[in-house]
Amino acid sequence: MPFSDESFDLVMANHVLEHVDDDAKAVQEISRVLAKGGWAILQTPYSPVLHKTWCDHGVVDDMARLHAYGQEDHVRLFGRDIVERISSSGLRPETGTHAGLLSGVDHSLAGVNPREPFFLFRKPS
Repeated sequence: MPFSDESFDLVMANHVLEHVDDDAKAVQEISRVLAKGGWAILQTPYSPVLHKTWCDHGVVDDMARLHAYGQEDHVRLFGRDIVERISSSGLRPETGTHAGLLSGVDHSLAGVNPREPFFLFRKPS
């Protein structure tokens, strides 16, 4: 990213990581531009049924991606290891549900599912 180290207090990537070829590099870049003590909201589709994130580099056309990942432009389906994958960049998870982490927010007004996982991370100070 064309930003200096520790440029932002908050980085939000809403439904981005399932589209990039190298999610580990993307999360490293997010961590790099995030200020110490800063927050990252990294929402992405995932499957709690999968133990591990699934990606097959042989799945290259739109129809195959639709069948494999649920959408034509996705390149992976995150599994239950999503928090571990993101945390490997040095970000600390504060992950919970929307209802638990955003208890003062009316989910119907904000347009979020209160039972959906909320992938919130913090860069250590």
